[in-house]
Amino acid sequence: MTTTLSERKKYPIYILLDVSASMRHSPSGGRPPQAAFNEMIPDLVMSLSDSRSLAKAAWISVIAFGNEPELLCPMTALTDPVLIRSPQDGTQTNYVAALRFLHDRIGLDGKTIEARGAGQHHRTKVAPPLVFFITDGAPYASGRYQLPEEWMPHRNRIVSAPVSARIAAIGLTGAHPGTLAAIATGRPGGQQNAFIATSGATGDSLAGSVITVIERSIKLSVQAGEMVIEVPDGMRRVDG
Repeated sequence: MTTTLSERKKYPIYILLDVSASMRHSPSGGRPPQAAFNEMIPDLVMSLSDSRSLAKAAWISVIAFGNEPELLCPMTALTDPVLIRSPQDGTQTNYVAALRFLHDRIGLDGKTIEARGAGQHHRTKVAPPLVFFITDGAPYASGRYQLPEEWMPHRNRIVSAPVSARIAAIGLTGAHPGTLAAIATGRPGGQQNAFIATSGATGDSLAGSVITVIERSIKLSVQAGEMVIEVPDGMRRVDG
C-alpha cells in the first residue's frame, strides 16, 4: 500500500536590528529607537504566538548588528517559548558581516526546521524566508563606508535561488534611500519593499508603527505565501 505524505509549509522570519551608536540617540528628545525596539520586539512575538494558525506555521529569529552580528534569538517555533536577549551596544553599521551572518543562519535554520517537522505521515517544506531589515544608517565599518560591491554579493546570495528570501528594508531617520532600495526585494517590475522615515517622525512613535506593520505583514505574508507589507505611519516608500 502506498502512503501519501502530506506537506506542511513552515515560514522562517528574521528581524535584523541595527544597534549602532546612532540608534541610541533621539534628535526629537523622545525615547531612542533601540530602546523602543528592545521593548516592542518581544511584545510582537507574543502577539504573533497568540494566533494558533500562525504559530503552527511560523518560526522567528532576531539578529542585532553593529560592529558584528549578534544572535539575540535563535530560530524558534512560535509554538515554543521565544526568548530574546538584549543586544550589546554597537558603534558601527557593518552590513557585510550582518548579511553574511544571515546567509549562514538561513542554511542552518532551514535544517533545524526540517528536522523538527519530520513525521511519519507528513513532510515539512521550508518557505522562502521573510526578512525585516531595520536600520538608521549607511553601511559603515572599520572607519569607512562599505561599498555596494562589498555587501551586495551577500545580499544577492540571500535573495537568489535556492534561498529566495524576501526582504523589507525599513530605514529610520538617517538611513540612505538608495541603500534601502538596493537591499529590499519586491515584485518583478513593481515597487520595492523599501521604506524610509519622513521628516519629523520620532524614534519612539516610528518604532511603534514599524512593529505594527511587521506584525500585520507576517500574518498576511504567511496567508499569501509571499511578502505583503504596507507603508508604516511616518514613512514613505523608496523606489529602486
